Amino acid sequence: MKERFDEKYLKLGATLFLTAVAIILFYFILQNMSHISSAIGTLVNILKPFIYGLIMAYLLCPVFNLVTRRTYHRLENRCKNKRRAFIFAKVMGTTAALAVLIAVFAAVAALLVPQIVKSIVALVTVMPDRIQDFSQWVTKMLAGSRYEALSDSFTNTVNHASEYLMKFIQKRVMPNVGGYVEMISQGLYMTIKTFLNILIGIIVAVYFLNSKEKFKAEICKIIYALFRRDKAEEIFEFGNFTNRTFGGFINGKIIDSLIIGLICFVLMKILGLPYVALCSTIVGVTNIIPFFGPFIGAVPSAIIICVIDPIKAGEFLIMIFALQQFDGNILGPKILGGTTGLSSFWVMFAIILGGGLFGFLGMILGVPVFAIIYHYFKLYTEKRLRRKGLAEETKDYQEFNKYDIDRRDIL
Repeated sequence: MKERFDEKYLKLGATLFLTAVAIILFYFILQNMSHISSAIGTLVNILKPFIYGLIMAYLLCPVFNLVTRRTYHRLENRCKNKRRAFIFAKVMGTTAALAVLIAVFAAVAALLVPQIVKSIVALVTVMPDRIQDFSQWVTKMLAGSRYEALSDSFTNTVNHASEYLMKFIQKRVMPNVGGYVEMISQGLYMTIKTFLNILIGIIVAVYFLNSKEKFKAEICKIIYALFRRDKAEEIFEFGNFTNRTFGGFINGKIIDSLIIGLICFVLMKILGLPYVALCSTIVGVTNIIPFFGPFIGAVPSAIIICVIDPIKAGEFLIMIFALQQFDGNILGPKILGGTTGLSSFWVMFAIILGGGLFGFLGMILGVPVFAIIYHYFKLYTEKRLRRKGLAEETKDYQEFNKYDIDRRDIL
């Protein structure tokens, strides 16, 4: 009896001690948040090649696995040494994954770079003429009518704006040419650094793809060593569910976005719209963002088209609206299915929250992250309800008394 009493107070003392340590540690983190954020930023900057490599390996994993599996099963009955057959299959899988990666980079460079240069040239050469045409049109519409005073006011406003722009260029832009050259140099340096990080990331991705089974085995060994078997199994289940959710959502959205980009390309060709490759690429890339993606991509694309032809820009916006309806109601559900298990309301909530906290990346990853949190909170809630002997289904708690309706009649 005394041993149980001592063990009880020993656990209580350990709990209080760990709670105190956690409070002190939390207070320390709050007091030094800026230094910790700076240290984390420095560490992330150093590890960028590995982060890029891990992302590329994760996205290329389905291609690598498919080619490796099919190559091995074709060779296993022809080759006496199974290990050599597996090594050769992995080489073929790596080659296929790298071919896909290089093809994506080459396609993006071939499609986007000429279109971006063309768009910049068009903005520089065409925009002044468009502004002048608009000014003349407004002046013509207002001149010689009862709005003559408004015409004079508009003309004075345009003249003042032109004078202000010239003074701004003379006083602010020209004296800071050296600073702009420095900014361009820094941008060029960051571009070269990013390019080198991507090259190193490709090498890292090859290592990840060919050694992922070993890495997984080492992680399993560590988890089994640190936790009880039942807790270790729960951790593995969490990892598998997270992988299914992220993998299903991200791969599904990539396929969905690729199809939407191709459809946008074809429709723009049919309608005779300008900047087909550039705009369809922008729409396809931003379509990775659920719900708001097509509209986010439509805004800059419409502005680019509007410089050439405002009527065509209106046609493009109507086309994007129809394309979003097709994607949201037909194509998206067919490809993604019930990957996240979230309703439209929670998808919108996750996008807005993720975007507000972490920007563009948060808008993409907010949905799968929230889906995981939602899933495990739902499991915890249902577990608590089972212990209390209460119903687990949400519909059992719905009431329609305000409408004088019995829920059993409509649920």
